[in-house]
Amino acid sequence: METAFLYDPANASLIAGLILLGLDIVVIGLSPVMFVAVGALLTSAVLYATGWRPSLVETAAIVAGAGLLIAIVGRKPLQRFQNADIEEDKSSDLIGRELTTTHEVTKTRGVVFWSGVEWQARLAQDSPVESLPPGARARVVAVENLALVLAPLP
Repeated sequence: METAFLYDPANASLIAGLILLGLDIVVIGLSPVMFVAVGALLTSAVLYATGWRPSLVETAAIVAGAGLLIAIVGRKPLQRFQNADIEEDKSSDLIGRELTTTHEVTKTRGVVFWSGVEWQARLAQDSPVESLPPGARARVVAVENLALVLAPLP
């Protein structure tokens, strides 16, 4: 009788959803696993409400489809939620400083002589240009492994 409880698709999807949701919140911390967990919980609710009892394989397919649909709809709101409390990087007092490049700087490498020191430098990956020539104005947007990450100034 107890094993029959787990073979009921509504119960199985409820238990799977709760386990995945707990895993996501406690261990991982809001990840795409949450979409599958919510899909499983939603599937369980529909199965309980309708009394429909598909096979476990069909239930798994329904959970996967519901999770995919929820992921398509919920990805952007989740990203906005996760990025809502990101603070400006203040890990270095160099961030925000403006400088003039002394050598060519690309998205993969470069060198600038600034404040009496020769610094490794590169352009930020989202930079609208592929390289900065010597004499170009730039802003330090990050410091990674003692290399200045630059964004061009207009």
